[in-house]
Amino acid sequence: MYDFDRTFDRHNTEVIKWDRLEKEVGRKDLAITLEKDFGRKDLIPFGIADMDFETLPEITRALTERAKHPTYGYTFPSEGYYESFIEWNRTRNHFDIKKEELITIPGVVCACSFIIYALTEKGDKVMVNTPVYDPFFKVIEQQERTLVTSSLKLEHGRYEIDFEDMEEKFKEGVKLFILCSPHNPVGRVWTMEELTRLNDLCSRYHVLVFSDEIHSDLIFPGHKHIPYQTVNQDAAGRSVTAMAPSKTFNIAGLKSSVLIIKNPELYSRVNKVVTAFHVGVDLFGLKAFEVAYRHGAAYVDELNQYLYENAQFVAEYVAENLPAAKTYVQDGTYLMWLDFTALGLSQKELMEKVVGAGVAPNDGSHYGIEGNGFLRINIGTQRAMLKEGLERLKTIFG
Repeated sequence: MYDFDRTFDRHNTEVIKWDRLEKEVGRKDLAITLEKDFGRKDLIPFGIADMDFETLPEITRALTERAKHPTYGYTFPSEGYYESFIEWNRTRNHFDIKKEELITIPGVVCACSFIIYALTEKGDKVMVNTPVYDPFFKVIEQQERTLVTSSLKLEHGRYEIDFEDMEEKFKEGVKLFILCSPHNPVGRVWTMEELTRLNDLCSRYHVLVFSDEIHSDLIFPGHKHIPYQTVNQDAAGRSVTAMAPSKTFNIAGLKSSVLIIKNPELYSRVNKVVTAFHVGVDLFGLKAFEVAYRHGAAYVDELNQYLYENAQFVAEYVAENLPAAKTYVQDGTYLMWLDFTALGLSQKELMEKVVGAGVAPNDGSHYGIEGNGFLRINIGTQRAMLKEGLERLKTIFG
């Protein structure tokens, strides 16, 4: 029904992934210093985490229809906004949510910042599992909290939580744990057994949890997303969950996310901060949010199958054509974690070679020291584009 192989020219649409590619590749924090790499227009962007697919057509139609009205005043979430999200989670995630447990917010990183501000004090320890989505580091450090990391461990080609390491560090007084579920960048979808064991630790050491579940709809066949708050009553009471349609429906530019907080005391503390900063979502973001969750089920099901096939394609191509690289078992998301450590290159050398071949991925070292020798690539693109990018890598690593 949906044609994910259909291509679009995304240039001149003011999207970072394509229109700021030259500038992004030239950033010092991408470890690129060669002047010749600045201003290139022939790079394939495998970095920025939005997809190259057409969004749900019902979203486009709804926004077009709303745009026909000649006024764009202050707005608020409609009843349909709440109903569509609540029903989506009840049906797909067996997650019961009430309207009064929701707070509308522009984005998940913004939400993370507010959660840290509301639930911790300067100097408090905040833990993440590395390698992990790098804005978490900045949000923690910019608010003068103490960053604590616990490395995921790689066992039999699959990343696992190191519960023993986490417990030792919890004993030293961690106040908040940021759970990335599903995990970015390694693509793990945590099981009920893992989440239960995690919550047991958080309960024992009185650790609050912020669960970033922005990729929760992007799950491969054979796996199931478990919302952290569904683990048990204790998990629901000690956590704040963030969800959004932005990754799932390729509408990141519309800035529409939501927090779920079942504990009234935590809700009050977070809502006080959100209200104080006067943040909100614009009318197009609110409309897209409602339409996505009301009409997007078939789209998501087909998208997940396509992404799964893309992941299989990459894994097979790497195994057959890039002998120095490795991929790992992935359960979901459109982000893949590629291991080039066997080459023995510095991260700067690795990035220079890859960009020199005409590919612009994310530098793995951004996600923690565990990412040295790794690249993160975005497979949320047409398979022909994916193949072209891999063939470029083959010219230098094959």
